[in-house]
Amino acid sequence: MGKAKINFEIEEEVLANAKAYVARHGGSLNKLVSALFSQLGQRLDAPDIDPSKKILFDLSGGKISLMEATRLLGFQDAGYTLHLMAEEGLPMKRLSEETIKRQATESLEAMRECLLPSKDKAKRSTKKTIHQHS
Repeated sequence: MGKAKINFEIEEEVLANAKAYVARHGGSLNKLVSALFSQLGQRLDAPDIDPSKKILFDLSGGKISLMEATRLLGFQDAGYTLHLMAEEGLPMKRLSEETIKRQATESLEAMRECLLPSKDKAKRSTKKTIHQHS
């Protein structure tokens, strides 16, 4: 889909509020305006509207948390939700550094628990087991 450039006038105070919102939540004015424009004329009860978009808009607007959106979308990992947000070009509330570090640590720990041992470690482990039983 192509992009169009538009110009419009807006009250300075409204623009200042929008800039402050973007500064607090991340993203850009372009993404914010695009997200708002994409909602115009859409009824959530219309059969052709994807309900997941409503969830993403609610997340973008700060009405629900990332974890709640992930649960509602049926994902087990918030990474999928973030990917959808990026695909839609939707801004998201900026996370605190503490939250980012905690989520990164939890993700790393979960990944380490799921990974199979490397072939070298598996061979060494097997050799130790064989020598112990000899």
